[in-house]
This record gives sequence, structure tokens and C-alpha cells, in this order.
Amino acid sequence: MRNLDRFRQLASFVKENSPWYRRIMEENHIDPARCRPEDFPVLTSAMLRENFDEIVTDRSITKSGLEAFIKTSPSSKSLYLGKYHVVLSSGSSGVPGMYVHTTDEVINGMSYGALHRKIKLRTRTSFIGPVDTHDMGAAVMGLMSNWPQRLLFNTRNFNIAMPWPQVIAGLNEHQPKIVSAYKHYLMVLADEARAGRLKIRPILLESGGEPLFPHEREILRSTFECEIANSYGSSEVNLMGVALNDWDSIYLFEDDLIFEIGSESTCVTNLFNRSMPLIRYSFDDILIPTNVPHPRMPFRSVSERIGRSQELISFETGDGDARQFRTVFFDDGVDLSGVKRIQFQKEDAETLVVRVTFVEEAELKKLSGTNSRTEKLRQLIVSIRRHLDDNQLESVKLKISEANEGKVKPESRIVRSGRKEKLVLR
Repeated sequence: MRNLDRFRQLASFVKENSPWYRRIMEENHIDPARCRPEDFPVLTSAMLRENFDEIVTDRSITKSGLEAFIKTSPSSKSLYLGKYHVVLSSGSSGVPGMYVHTTDEVINGMSYGALHRKIKLRTRTSFIGPVDTHDMGAAVMGLMSNWPQRLLFNTRNFNIAMPWPQVIAGLNEHQPKIVSAYKHYLMVLADEARAGRLKIRPILLESGGEPLFPHEREILRSTFECEIANSYGSSEVNLMGVALNDWDSIYLFEDDLIFEIGSESTCVTNLFNRSMPLIRYSFDDILIPTNVPHPRMPFRSVSERIGRSQELISFETGDGDARQFRTVFFDDGVDLSGVKRIQFQKEDAETLVVRVTFVEEAELKKLSGTNSRTEKLRQLIVSIRRHLDDNQLESVKLKISEANEGKVKPESRIVRSGRKEKLVLR
């Protein structure tokens, strides 16, 4: 009821300050004093791009002005019009989007991190990722050293464009208690720690930007022996939910966000961003509600396996029909314990290629119970074949092999942009 009241205040605000929303409300006879989110049409990223100048509530913000600003100001530390943080989406599901947030709105969105962080005065933190970019992670972590956040945090961030040995040396010197990064970077840090080059003792690793799977969490936890947070967020909104350790579910931050969970997408209404109001903004995320007997937080919970369109693979079943499956749900039927990385590729109309890398054999036995990579690979072949057959994909040919990372330097495995390759990589 409180959020409904806040939503109606937002509706009154956008009717006064956003020409696009004013027109939508007049055309659909929406009364701000009585409306509900479902009275509004779904807002897609394409609609936002097309109507950008009319959706924003500050008339000095323009799409062309933002585009010019981005070309001359590549860092998220630069403020558009001296007031707005500009965040770009990765464009993984289409054309990259542009989003604006005031400093207060960024802080509001990041404040939910305090729910799972063990914060003491001057806690040492580090962010590893693209720093000099218009990235939400860079915008959030860039504020950690500003007043008054610096009272709580002793922050040192590391640009992924730096030489990798410098990143490792800097982390060893700073000794952060909290490390935030894309999952991919955290997995490479685990490689460095097991090799003896990275010598830190964090109390919390925060993974964001891409799903963190159970087998990956176990690798991180066994390597660093600390808590692992799986953060769900977006360029459009900021933090949207979190799972910690073995919660098995992501709790949605419903104090400031209204979620409408659908079978093929999710709509989110942001109650605190008034610079760029997002009412029923459509995300290409598939959230699956979970039933938790003893909830850890007073919010709805969803599965940690959040599906996206780029994780969808489709094959003909052989009888003229097509069968689709999302790789994010692949471990429903396949034991991936001890698997460090897995890549799926649809080689042709009837062939699925799977490439895997494993942890070291001593760690492999501890995590999966198998004695060798050869034995684990044999198990994967059998279980993946069974998984395909159970999904009526008996006609699909399977090629599975181990990718050898032994001679590859860790820094060469870094995805510098923080984005996935076109092949589906976990």
C-alpha cells in the first residue's frame, strides 16, 4: 500500500514533467490519484530510445546532447550538465541504451548493498572492471571514495584495462575485505589465488553483471573461504536483488521497485528515479518465483538462474517441430561441479558443441568426487546426452571437449569489456 501511494505520487510527477507520460495518461484516461502500474503500457527499450527527449523530466536532457557528451567524456566520473551520471547498457539484447541518474538516485540504488555487507568504518573495498567507462558498476564504485561514503569505505578500484600483474599486485597491497567484480573476473582471481600469486583474505566477494551458478560459487568459496554474494542489477535501475551464500534464491528489492513477473519477460517500475522515469520497463529477464520456507529477507524470492534471450538455443526435433532451451537452466539436469567454465555453441542446424575447463584435479575431487578430468568429462558426456534426449533433442549431435587453459596466461582470458562473447559462455 505504501508503494502504491508512492507510485501515484510518481504518476502525478510524470504527468506534470514528462510530455510522453502526459500524453499516455491522457490517451488512456489514467487518473494519477487512482492509477496502478498495470494501467500504463509496457515501456520497451526501443520505445525509450524513440521517445527519449519526451520521457525525461528535465527538458535540458536530450538524446543528441547525451550522444555528444559520451563522445567527449568517456568516464562515468564526468557528469552530464554537471548533474547526471550517464550509464550505458551493454546492448546484449539489442542496441545499447543510455540512462541518466542523479548522484542521489545512484546512491539510492546502491544502498541495498548494505543489506548483505559487513560494513565497519573504513572497510577496505575494491572493484575490478571497466573504470573509465559509462558503466553502472563504475558509476557506483566511483562514488565510494566521495563524501560521505568515504567515512565507511577505504576504496581502491582497478581498471580491467591495466596490465593484469599490476591488478594482482595492487590487490595484494590493498588487501580488500570486499571485492566486487563481474563473475568472469572473480573466476580469474580464483585462478590467481590457487596459483599463489594473489594473496588476499576477503570476507565477501560480490558477483554482478552476469549469473553466478552454484558450481562457480563453490569454486570461489573453496578458494577464498568467504561469503559470496550474487547481485542482480541493471544499467537502467542499479541493484535489483541479491542472493548470499547458499540462500538458493535472489531476494528482490521491493522497497523501491515494483516487479511484474511474466513468463517471457519482467516489468520493473522504479519508484525513486525521477530524472528518467521507468514505469513498467520491460527487461528480457525470466524470473522464476521460489517458495522459501524460512525467508532470509522480507521480499519475494526468485531463482538465481535468470534467463536472457542470448542464452536461448533452438534445434529442430526431427519431426518438423523445434525445441528451445536456455543454457541458464542447463544445470537442472547436468552436474557441473568442478567445472570452471563452460561454453555452448550451435555449430550448425543439428550440432551442439560444448567446451569445458575444469579446476585442478585435487580441487576437482573435492568438489565433484571424481578422480580425474577424464572421468569428469566422461560423466558430462553421458549426462548432457541424457539431458538433450529428455528434451526431445535425440537428433542433435553432441560434441564435447576440454579446452586447455594450462598454457594460457590469466590476463589473456579476461573479457576486457565485461560483456559476453556471442557464443554463450558461463
